[in-house]
Amino acid sequence: MPSSSEASSKAVARLATVSSHLARRGVHTALRDLAPRFEKPLLIPFANADEPPVSGSHVLSSWSSPPAAVLIVHKSGDARVDRAVGKVLDYFADTYGIIRILVEQHTADAHPTQDLVVFEPDSPDLFAQTDLVITLGGDGTMLHASSLFSQGECPPVLCFSMGSLGFLLPFPIESFIDVLRATLLGPVSILYRMRLACTPLDKDGKVLARCSRSHAPAGWQVMNEVALNRGRHPQLAVLDAYLNDECLTTGIADGLLLSTPTGSTAYNLSSGGPIAHPEADVLLLTPVAPRSLSFRPVVLPGSARVRLQIANRARAPALLSLDGRDVGELSVGESVDVRRSPWPIPCIERGGGPGTGWVKDINSLLLFNTGFVNSRTIRDR
Repeated sequence: MPSSSEASSKAVARLATVSSHLARRGVHTALRDLAPRFEKPLLIPFANADEPPVSGSHVLSSWSSPPAAVLIVHKSGDARVDRAVGKVLDYFADTYGIIRILVEQHTADAHPTQDLVVFEPDSPDLFAQTDLVITLGGDGTMLHASSLFSQGECPPVLCFSMGSLGFLLPFPIESFIDVLRATLLGPVSILYRMRLACTPLDKDGKVLARCSRSHAPAGWQVMNEVALNRGRHPQLAVLDAYLNDECLTTGIADGLLLSTPTGSTAYNLSSGGPIAHPEADVLLLTPVAPRSLSFRPVVLPGSARVRLQIANRARAPALLSLDGRDVGELSVGESVDVRRSPWPIPCIERGGGPGTGWVKDINSLLLFNTGFVNSRTIRDR
């Protein structure tokens, strides 16, 4: 039995712990209340700083000045991810205290003791106030990060895997200290992943009025694919596909996809489309469950301009989806114009060498061309 003095000491210690916790409550600032930034650090390619690439390619780059603002995006509703986010926030506070940390509201609510900047999803100042994006989660978290910059340019993105498999997750969370230190110091290897610029048009070729308020001049930025599908309608979609203003074909199917090389291993792959290397400068046009046996996927040059239009003989509208997010329905005569975006996503990658890149990924994640006999051989590589 503890003595009364020991019990009193423990009670005092608990009270001190609670008081200390309350005293450490952080300051949460709204992004809109920050002063404007007129300069920000940039990643400058070593080879030719004046001509950064506009499509997928690996480039060794260094910071023009040390990053001063980091945006952290993570999978929500996962206790393990929340703990990892807490460790990352503590590391920044202890080691890089001058770096400003930007988060979404749910992150700020889960970490009240940290000094954080809270942003709204559609904030026009998010890019100007962000030097580096860090994601913790799966491939879907990376797509969410891309959607935060769906109106234009995206800062460099550093992705950490929380144990799930994915093509966009080069670093395990266990290595975050070494990876963050190397990233902030530079140089870093950058893979520029193509995005698509997507613009919904009316029958006269003008931006749809019902989409104009949320639509940027250069179009919505899409990382994986633009999809037109029949949605909940029982009739098959009837879609005209135009290549550089020439009618390529009319597809009768559940839908049509236009995918990037990054998106080639997503919805495109499930629909029977080809796998494309992320550095390939191509667009992939793929039917979803077509009525015709002769309608095969088509590989188009990255410079192509593609327009998918609801055909005049269509019996129902089609649902427009961008990276799996439903935008709205397009009626007969309306269309979506798609082309390569001028703003690819700069993804920080592993430093190269055998067993670290795309070849390893398609073998380990997709078990590429693996039969029942040699599947163990592939896993043991």
